[in-house]
Amino acid sequence: MNRRTALQRLDFERRTIPESDVNLETTPYVVRAVGKPGFWNGITYSHFPTSVAEAVITDEISYFANLHRSFEWKVYSHDEPPDLLARLQNHGFNIGAEESLMILDLQELSPTLFAPNPEGITVTAVESDEGIGHFLSLEAAIWGPQAATTRAFLRTALEGRFQGHRAFIAYSRAKPIGFGRVTVSEGSQFAGLWGGSVLPEFRGRGIYRALLAARIQHARRFDSVRYFRVDALHTSRPILERYGFAKVASTWPANSQPTKS
Repeated sequence: MNRRTALQRLDFERRTIPESDVNLETTPYVVRAVGKPGFWNGITYSHFPTSVAEAVITDEISYFANLHRSFEWKVYSHDEPPDLLARLQNHGFNIGAEESLMILDLQELSPTLFAPNPEGITVTAVESDEGIGHFLSLEAAIWGPQAATTRAFLRTALEGRFQGHRAFIAYSRAKPIGFGRVTVSEGSQFAGLWGGSVLPEFRGRGIYRALLAARIQHARRFDSVRYFRVDALHTSRPILERYGFAKVASTWPANSQPTKS
């Protein structure tokens, strides 16, 4: 895989291809993703000189405050200005853990990724209200209560016209033990793999790999997809590298809450 080419394509899509139920708004300095209440809202792309940094950040805080929306400023290590993360922190943003932006070319999939599931393990797509309940319960058990954006995603995945977005659950017999999401937007060369995790007592048994494989198999149905991307925490990065994913950048979530009137 040519990492430079893949990253350039991703940067292009950050500016031009929205997720479902989200509109992109392009300014001279940033690209906003503005969704309905309950959906993800944030900044997907940033490129502006240091001389206007404080004004741009203040304007974006005001913009989302006027909508009464919390929002995430997604910061990439090659965004401009280079000190954007520190400036956001100075403005009260909550900076999340550094994540490795990892990409895999569809043509370089490892055959070992698609080994049979561990004995007694099945991985199925969420296709019912019961499945949504299982997904939300697992997410709360592993990460704690999450924002309503997960519920909105799951409902859209069930009802959306394009069907590129899907959530998957791993079961041991009938017990839900792991989960993950995949997103494919119309025309995108990237399938995003999000939130993969397994209950602690079931880790180290190949279940994360099985969830990864199921999501990749779903995304391969779409002709536009050429790459898979993951924003990986340090715990997931070694597993992904084992199956050919390569780090091309770092990302950080920077979260702001709406101003209360």
